[in-house]
Amino acid sequence: MNTKRFLSRPVTASLAAGLLCCLPTSNQHAQIIIGSTTATGFSGQAAAVTGFTGGGVVSVADTGGLAASGGAIGAAALETSLAGGLAVGASHTAVVGGGSATAAEASVANVNFASSGGLFGANSVRADFVMSRAASASAAVGATAAGAVQISGLVVNGQAVAVTGAANQTVFLAGGGFVIINEQLAGVGGITVNALHIVDTVAAANVVIGSCTAGVNYGILPVTPTTAPPCDFLTGGGWIVGTPSGAKANFGVAGGIKNGAFWGHLNYIDHGNGMHVKATAVTGYTVDPADAACRIICYDVTADGVPGFKARVRACDYGEPGRNDIFEIKVYNTPPPPPCGTGPDTPIYSAGGDLGGSNPGGGNIQLHKCQ
Repeated sequence: MNTKRFLSRPVTASLAAGLLCCLPTSNQHAQIIIGSTTATGFSGQAAAVTGFTGGGVVSVADTGGLAASGGAIGAAALETSLAGGLAVGASHTAVVGGGSATAAEASVANVNFASSGGLFGANSVRADFVMSRAASASAAVGATAAGAVQISGLVVNGQAVAVTGAANQTVFLAGGGFVIINEQLAGVGGITVNALHIVDTVAAANVVIGSCTAGVNYGILPVTPTTAPPCDFLTGGGWIVGTPSGAKANFGVAGGIKNGAFWGHLNYIDHGNGMHVKATAVTGYTVDPADAACRIICYDVTADGVPGFKARVRACDYGEPGRNDIFEIKVYNTPPPPPCGTGPDTPIYSAGGDLGGSNPGGGNIQLHKCQ
């Protein structure tokens, strides 16, 4: 089951229409537009995994908190095994704040939680892919906030779960525990969205998979930004099947220019041949001259832990609900072609596809732009 839905949430008594209200209804687009109604401060954070299990605190790909002046932060991780029977695959998180809006996202592949058996029996929660997104924007009066999740292949204690899309859907576990799906917690000027919140009372586990928070302050005490607000960033996470073998590949991607330097990360795993590609530096970021909805991001990367490789990612945001968004990657052991280098287009590896439109896939690519 693959469900993705935006749910507008009131955050003040005088909410404006909604975060995406200014876009044409005939062609609603997924871009976050940073417009002219300027916020006075920003807040946000995202984590692939946060909470405690196995007697200790667990955390994966936590961005930390966004500065009140805004900007962009992100994190990524490969497969991670944690205490208490919890393991996750490729993870990606990002938060961008500037102008009038903050947007945050977290994606996690291959979630596997299995508690040990006891008097009430063991519990298990599995999902092929989860993603949460949160956005908040200042309006003429007050602020708007929205949240969305995408969850594929959710199985709880051996039973497939149909994700309804409703906020705070709950599935009960043995021993009095529960799983909250699409947990949404709204407050003044912001919202937190948790893809999965697992509470196993027998195993003493309280852990969130795919958590993101976005908020804005408005009209009270202005915060002077330390740098100009971000004007063009791309973030995204998901999975494709356009690999050499046709097997699934998971990705987390981010790119842009922050404080005058290239910013971002890349985390990619092909589950067919096992190739892991992880960025060590961002070396380029540009609008695709053939398509303004696409960005080309250049990276120095490791391939299966070996340094010295280059990667070129082309990612496109074609609107909600993200099925037509595109992720493409090429890996080189020689100088890549323009705009990432001056060499020929002779990759040692290439893959790509849409996120569930004409081919199997999932996730979302998000452009964050200044207006």
